[in-house]
Formats: sequence, structure tokens, C-alpha cells
Amino acid sequence: MDRDQCSYHEQKTKAIAEDRFDFGTSAADRQKSAQKKKRPDMVATEGLYKIVRCPNYLGEITFWTGVFVSGLTTYRGFGQWILAILAYISIVYIMFNGAQRMEKRQMKQYGDKPEYQAYADKTPIILPLVPIYHLNKKEG
Repeated sequence: MDRDQCSYHEQKTKAIAEDRFDFGTSAADRQKSAQKKKRPDMVATEGLYKIVRCPNYLGEITFWTGVFVSGLTTYRGFGQWILAILAYISIVYIMFNGAQRMEKRQMKQYGDKPEYQAYADKTPIILPLVPIYHLNKKEG
């Protein structure tokens, strides 16, 4: 594949990743707003929130994974590879850290509700199908 073809495929991959990111995050925001209007006393638990507790963070990770993968053919030299890998790992770390902080806030606000506890114990926090349910130690 020549450089122009690579560029075309990279642009298409990036465009698809951006579209999925915009769709996923705006859908999660809409779903959360609608659910909070119905039940202001509980976290959102339906739609994307039935799959993971942090769908916006999942969207961010998905987007940056697409950006990282779309650049695979363009990284030149050791320095660019290291920078790209470190940047990607940093983004994933930031998303997990954000999910951990969100979980702490939710535990303070909703932790005494059996409904919330059941939801948090069965819904992965950030990655679907990966059984990571809590990023904080449960108290008690």
C-alpha cells in the first residue's frame, strides 16, 4: 500500500471511531438524563448503563483505541512508538481513575440502597464482558 492509500484508510478509520464515539457518548448522556428525570434518587441502570456503569468512559477508550490503531502504519521510529503507546496507556489510566472516583461518589450517595448494590455487583464498571465490578475496596 502506498502512502496515499494508507492515509485514506487512516482517515476512514479515524472518522468511524469519531462517529462511534459521538454516538455512544451522546446516547449515554441522553439515557442518563431521561432516567434521572424518572428516578433522581438512583443512578442510571438501563440502556447502555445496563452493559457498563461508565459508558462514556468506555466510549473514550474506544475512541482512543481507534486513534491509536489508525496510526499504526504511520509510527516511524522507536520514539514515535513509545510516545503513542505511553499516550494510549495514559488515556486508559485516566478513564479507569475517573471511573474509580465516580464509584466512590456513587457509593457515598447510593451505597445504602440494596438496588444500587445489586446493580454495582452485577454490572461491569467500564469494560463489557470483563468481570471487573469494583475499582474500590468495599467497606464493611
